[in-house]
Amino acid sequence: MQPPPLHRPPLQQQDPTKFQYGVSSLNAGTQQQHSYASPPVSGSSVMPPRTPMPTQPHQSGMRPSLPPSNGIRPPTSQQQPNMSYPRPTPPHNVNAGHPLPPQQPQLQQQPGGMTPPTSVDSLSSPMANMTVQPNKPGRSKRVYATTQPSFQQQQQPPLPQQPLQQPNYPPQQFQQSQSTKPKPRIDPNQIPSPVQLRLYDEQLYQQEEGQETSYYYGTMSQASSPLPLSTTHFKTIDQGNCNPRFMRCTLKEIPKTSDLIKDSHLPFGLVVQPLADLHSKDEEIPLAITTNPEGPVRCNRCKGYINPACQFTDGGRKFICNLCGFSNSVPEDYFCHLDMSGQRMDLDQRPELQRGTIEFEVPEIYWTRHPTPLRVLFAIDVSFCAVNSGVLGSFCQVLNNTLFSKEAFPKGTQVGIMTFDTSVHFYNLSATLDQAQMMIVPDINDMFLPLSNDSLFVDPMESRDVIENLLNNLPSMFAENRAQTAVFGSAIKGGLLGLQNTGGKIHVLQTILPTLGPGALKLRDDPKLHGTDKERQLLAPQDSLYATMGKECVNEGVCVDLWAFPMNAYVDVSTLGVLPALTGGDIHYYWNFDKKKHFQALNNQLERSLIRKQGYNAALRVRCSNGLTIDDQFGNFYMNNNTDIELAGMDADKAVAFTLRHDGKLEDGEAHMQCALLYTTQLGERRVRIHNLRLPITSNISTLFKQADLDTSMNLLSKQVISQATKKLSQDLMGELDGECIRILTAYRKHCAASASPGQLILPESFKVLPVYTLGLKKCAALRRDPNLNIDFRVYNMRKLKSIGVGSTARWLYPRMIPIHTFLNSENINIIPQERLSCDRLEPHGIYTVEASDATYIWIGQAVSPELLLKLFNVSEIEQMNPEIIMQQGISPLENDVSKRFHQLLSSKDNMNINNYNPLKIIRQGLDNGFEFNNALMEDETFNQMSYVDYLCMIHKQIQNEMERDKHDQMVSTASYWAYRY
Repeated sequence: MQPPPLHRPPLQQQDPTKFQYGVSSLNAGTQQQHSYASPPVSGSSVMPPRTPMPTQPHQSGMRPSLPPSNGIRPPTSQQQPNMSYPRPTPPHNVNAGHPLPPQQPQLQQQPGGMTPPTSVDSLSSPMANMTVQPNKPGRSKRVYATTQPSFQQQQQPPLPQQPLQQPNYPPQQFQQSQSTKPKPRIDPNQIPSPVQLRLYDEQLYQQEEGQETSYYYGTMSQASSPLPLSTTHFKTIDQGNCNPRFMRCTLKEIPKTSDLIKDSHLPFGLVVQPLADLHSKDEEIPLAITTNPEGPVRCNRCKGYINPACQFTDGGRKFICNLCGFSNSVPEDYFCHLDMSGQRMDLDQRPELQRGTIEFEVPEIYWTRHPTPLRVLFAIDVSFCAVNSGVLGSFCQVLNNTLFSKEAFPKGTQVGIMTFDTSVHFYNLSATLDQAQMMIVPDINDMFLPLSNDSLFVDPMESRDVIENLLNNLPSMFAENRAQTAVFGSAIKGGLLGLQNTGGKIHVLQTILPTLGPGALKLRDDPKLHGTDKERQLLAPQDSLYATMGKECVNEGVCVDLWAFPMNAYVDVSTLGVLPALTGGDIHYYWNFDKKKHFQALNNQLERSLIRKQGYNAALRVRCSNGLTIDDQFGNFYMNNNTDIELAGMDADKAVAFTLRHDGKLEDGEAHMQCALLYTTQLGERRVRIHNLRLPITSNISTLFKQADLDTSMNLLSKQVISQATKKLSQDLMGELDGECIRILTAYRKHCAASASPGQLILPESFKVLPVYTLGLKKCAALRRDPNLNIDFRVYNMRKLKSIGVGSTARWLYPRMIPIHTFLNSENINIIPQERLSCDRLEPHGIYTVEASDATYIWIGQAVSPELLLKLFNVSEIEQMNPEIIMQQGISPLENDVSKRFHQLLSSKDNMNINNYNPLKIIRQGLDNGFEFNNALMEDETFNQMSYVDYLCMIHKQIQNEMERDKHDQMVSTASYWAYRY
């Protein structure tokens, strides 16, 4: 079947103010063409900020420069930024879902088609005046800049001549002089926001209502079509490059030399999510047939797999590997003649020569053990804490519901159940029994398997009566249990004995710190250490036995998922979480489990964990073409050598990041990367999945910035920073993030916009929301320095952030806030309106949802329409709502179109957003505590961190300092040269 024709959809006629940041849609300003012909600049070109210079008082009626000594200041340990200054509230556009920018003045056309900077309004801050610089031939970029201040620059003393060092950017270096004068106002509508970018990108790929077909993204159309954002719900046609959901590069064009990377300071790497979910209308991954007993055709030198970029020569008898350039002989059973264009005549029958992603079913030479259908073992804590808190009853109820749902398991998957407290209990679930038989192993230091694997693991449908009876009776069986601990290490060893010959997965439930048996732990948590320099001690495991146990699990192909339910206690996720981190599993954390609040989230997360695309006993490797090599890897996995990543389990939500480096000079043309995942499917088939990616090579730094991918870069940066959490202090890590942001934006200013006015803030089009993403990463629980933050919760967030994919990271750093009242009134059901994350955007008559990393919040204004409340919640006043019942039972659809549409939005899992499986929390304005909800509003002052406006001002000031310092160094260098010469 021929795919539908590829074309970029024409944009619908838009309101001229929609998807704009308060700037004119016409080209404004002039910019000189800058070619990258100068010698490479050292990677340490960005210098530490100088001590603020004394300033002169400005004249009356004149605006201060940005930022003046009395301007917006970063927070200090003694004083936080004052956000009490008024902000303008623009009119709200109900259809667009976000406030309209202020009216634009008429632009004056200049000779040559250029227009001068546009004065937006009369706000006292020059940052509120922004322009759009035009694109010129040979370079395409859109930059945002402030206008040149209209007053004379203040005199400053000359810079001191002193040795320069690589900056570390600790927060205290960002201090500015204090002042009691009022701060200048900055209009938040005129600074870049991810909201407009996401809405614009989604509009390009929307499906028109009533049509069967919609617009697709062709994977080889990067030159004429931009790569969709990771948060966009788009449909794909595989044209020879893999789907962007499987593999994305931080740069859409590969730099020809390493000097380009040093000068631009851009992250250079890949993020691979090999089993990612496809769009519902995407074609399934084709399965290629191989008859060779040695498996798929591969290069004899680099072992790369055959792919569409390989070239056949000598009449089809040889092929040239696109990765290493080696000429290989074609196996006899794979030979085919070439046509007049040099293509194989059987090209239509060879999907591996047409598709960027392909799967091969591999022969026994690829087996580490005989592949079998997936076996899943549930190890359940039945100690006093688990019974008394209701965790045992809730987990058994959810497991009972999930096991026998229509989508729970593919046919052939087997399950087993074991429980543990001070001993380990195995259960015979054979379908021939009337009820399950319990077998107890009291010797926790010398574990053995008291029954055969055929009795421990059974088909859930064949033994349904036995399993249901056991799960229903487990809470009553252990109702009188007074055991005050649960032997976690012994339970894992018992599970390994049952899965050592086949591999599989263990879901282990733990409610209390294991203080008995192998791997017994001590209570080492001290609240006095939280938020201090000694907190790193709590992030490292306290017992090396778990690392040894994790390696053993990897060798046996056994993946471990940890379900932690601490009841106001410490369970040491840092140590217990080593097993999921090494085996490719997940950590699920429920602090003070409450059935009313967490039951629905538990049900959603367990269901997702069981029905998603997954495999086990896996190995992953990435190969690059000549001139590139893998420098480092980041994620949750184990490595026994320098090249292969071993994953006992792999699923659709897991991603691994790789940093790239040059090990030689690249030739003009294309660079190639190939990811190979060898794994056993849930049905017991041994397969290898291949993802291929080829990208053009560039030697222009402007093109490099234009084609950068911010979402992928932030995923790579977050994984890199989290990997250093046990070695560096949190404030040092946040300082490094600030420094990375400043270096990237300074490099763009220096190499791509050198002729711009010093008072302008220049942001590259591809990285214009880098500051707000950086701020979101600093505010997340994995990094922020918070003495009130639970250390187990911090580690849980760190491990989760290291494993998730690009789209999930982008929504973690900047969650989606949806105005429900606008969405329900919108005629276009394919475009979901979004709002910026600020309390200024909340309207009393509105209803909003925020998909945060730890919960999905529904904020209901106190002036919301009674008619809307009645249609959504079956009440006419917010006082009549019971948030606890809604959080426990979820929001059920009522018999009206408004409710059904609202429920469809909340329950939709097709947008591949893992945050949809988080707990649901209702916040009624003026009635419920909205502290947690307010902390999810990233653009406001939260967690003792700056607001987005303040942070952008600080970044601007540091860029100015670096530009002035570079200018001074250049003058000193020139003077030294002439002094030496004469």
